[in-house]
Amino acid sequence: MPLQCFNWITELLGPLVHNLRHTNEGPEGIFTRLPDCLIIDVLSRLPADCLLRCQRDCRVWKALISSRYFSTLHLRRARPVLIIEWDRCFTSHEQDLFIFDGSLNKDKMFTRVLLKRELMINKVNKHRPHLRYSCEGVLLFMVLCSRPTYFIFNPITQEGVTIRHKFDPGYLCAFYYCSLTSEFKLLYARKEGSRCQYSIYTVRTQTWRKIHSPTSNCLPYVSPAIVNGAVHLLVGKDLEKPDTPPCANGIMVLKMDKEELSAMPHPGSVCSSWRTHQTMSLLVKDESLCLCQLFVAENEMDIWILEDYETWVWTKRCKVNLGFNNQGIRLSKPFVDRSYWEVVLYMCWQIQPLHFQDGELVFYWFSRGLFMCNLDHNTLRNIEGPQGSMVYTCKPYKKSLLTIA
Repeated sequence: MPLQCFNWITELLGPLVHNLRHTNEGPEGIFTRLPDCLIIDVLSRLPADCLLRCQRDCRVWKALISSRYFSTLHLRRARPVLIIEWDRCFTSHEQDLFIFDGSLNKDKMFTRVLLKRELMINKVNKHRPHLRYSCEGVLLFMVLCSRPTYFIFNPITQEGVTIRHKFDPGYLCAFYYCSLTSEFKLLYARKEGSRCQYSIYTVRTQTWRKIHSPTSNCLPYVSPAIVNGAVHLLVGKDLEKPDTPPCANGIMVLKMDKEELSAMPHPGSVCSSWRTHQTMSLLVKDESLCLCQLFVAENEMDIWILEDYETWVWTKRCKVNLGFNNQGIRLSKPFVDRSYWEVVLYMCWQIQPLHFQDGELVFYWFSRGLFMCNLDHNTLRNIEGPQGSMVYTCKPYKKSLLTIA
């Protein structure tokens, strides 16, 4: 029913805007009679690309839509989907981006994202930018070279920012949006012997701030999940005790308001090896932190939900069976003679849990495509990628009007 109402509003206001453009009174004359709160409530339920047309049609709407309050409200109501970068040619500098919505029929699941030719992301000479992060409707692309270049881009507004650091800040751990200051930020970790120095870069002001961590011996790896006003990262290794799995400090937490780091244990039993942490990934489900752990030998994936954030109480939600159609996880000949951990880490790279959409877990299986798992019935369905491709990069995505700089 909510989806039907949303479609009804979109279909109603679309022709209405078109008709008002051809009347003498115009949209401003009619809609200025309505309370701003009512207009905001209606407009905030429209798709972001439709709001761009509304901004062009009415100065009152433009003022309301451009406000920070409206952008935040619209983002909160936006429906999560996927953004896909099709790796059709590693030597091509053109960005092939698609939006995937599993709730639509087969012919409309994928829609292409159009990029303006004048964007800096299209003017890279030697290396093709690759999609690295997606945060609140804004994408971060990275050019892999000795001194990485980052392109931060909003596909809806077509606003783009290029970042080239004058020094090497370490490796990028997370890209996040701080709603308190309405700023996009980057979290870096720089390894210095058996310790890590963490720094935050603010995109709008182009400023740095070093932050202290009581667990600076913990080295995170890329698997950020943002919920409850904090960035959550899985810890890959304890630099002071490299052979001991850091289960007690398995999840690093960055509080956005205080910009302080802390660490909490991951759910489940103590791991036999630090490599086990690389079989885990963090997601967000219904505004709760979620952990997925892949078990290669069993063709299974455990899903844990953080039921109580304050007391850090986890519950195992379900076990996903990956042995669909009697196929399961099969290895090609070059990997048959490899060690156990080489096989495990290879498969963890291949199978990537992405996000939850309409109660289903969406994950990408390299060279096999997208899969949607119904958690209630433990059933899987395979979805062919854009242009029939099976090799691409996927990130959770929401259409938004947030400004970057």
